[in-house]
Amino acid sequence: MKIFDAVSFQKIITLGGSTNPWRVMVCDEKGVLREFVVKLFTERQMEQQHPIAKEMFGNVLAREFDLPVSEVGLVHFSNKFIELLPSEAKKQLDGKDSGLKFGCEWKAMSIVDPSNLKSILKDYDLATVFAFDNFVFNLDRGGYRKKPNLLIDDEDFLLIDHEQIFPFADDVDNDNSKIIQDFQEGIWHYPADKHLFHPHLYKMRKNAKSEIFDTFWSYLQSLNVVALREMAYFLASQNISIGNFALVEQYVQKIKANPDKFCNLLTQKII
Repeated sequence: MKIFDAVSFQKIITLGGSTNPWRVMVCDEKGVLREFVVKLFTERQMEQQHPIAKEMFGNVLAREFDLPVSEVGLVHFSNKFIELLPSEAKKQLDGKDSGLKFGCEWKAMSIVDPSNLKSILKDYDLATVFAFDNFVFNLDRGGYRKKPNLLIDDEDFLLIDHEQIFPFADDVDNDNSKIIQDFQEGIWHYPADKHLFHPHLYKMRKNAKSEIFDTFWSYLQSLNVVALREMAYFLASQNISIGNFALVEQYVQKIKANPDKFCNLLTQKII
């Protein structure tokens, strides 16, 4: 896990959603300058929603399923960096959490056009991303706000924005979760029909649907939670709120132990 030093402010991304992230030049451990997208969260968001931890957990888990995501890290704003910010950026920084920020490497890609998904994504890509978002309870790829949160170019796609995953683990005092009990009973609460890819999967031939989640099943069965646990420990060591990580880990282990049940539930959502 890396911590980068912010070197120079580039611009505010006005089309970057409610957080209005910044493009910032950062310096890595080798002294190389790199351009990152940095998100600014309020203290209340950090305490109640744990968005940095969720972004990091989503990134770690996406890699476990071989899904394309940017390199991520924590970004430090020095006093010198803040002093040199333009007035508009300084104003936006007021009221934000003063600790380390979440950053991911900037890519020159475009937001996907939902009507043209299959120009780059194959059926197994659609199925694996759909399954992944169900798994982490990502309510923000499609969803009620219809946000794609998927970048695309002529050759590939990139998953972004996982700050709202695992909403059932926001309460650090919750020792158990109905989500696990209901899963064991074959009840799934994720609004799958609102997902960006649901219409495409729903329209697939019936005989193709029976094997569409095989790739995800294979990754899920061999999922290693060590990297996720190490990330949680690292974030906690940097005073980043990780929410109810014990519940997140319990949930992940439960789904991993029951890949057939989980993938059968997914199949039922697209038939």
